[in-house]
Amino acid sequence: MRDRLLPRQGTLVTWTTQNFVPKFPYAGGQTADTFKPYGVGLVQLEDEVRVEARLTEADPSRLRFGMELRLVFVPFYTDDDGNEIVTWAFEPV
Repeated sequence: MRDRLLPRQGTLVTWTTQNFVPKFPYAGGQTADTFKPYGVGLVQLEDEVRVEARLTEADPSRLRFGMELRLVFVPFYTDDDGNEIVTWAFEPV
């Protein structure tokens, strides 16, 4: 193994939408009533590097094969101490 710097932009290979609260050990504390669907995609960063990642877009009609995406940080949840926890995701360019 070795460290490798990856680009912050890539292209969308394929995607789906997470429409239900993920099973434990998923963090976030959402319930079926408070959960909001989100996109999950396979993002091509370099010739040999693909990552599975959360997408900022959840509407499948607004996603397309090969679209350009960029890395962003988005709110995930607020912990019991009131700290906002963020996660990374890819958004359309």
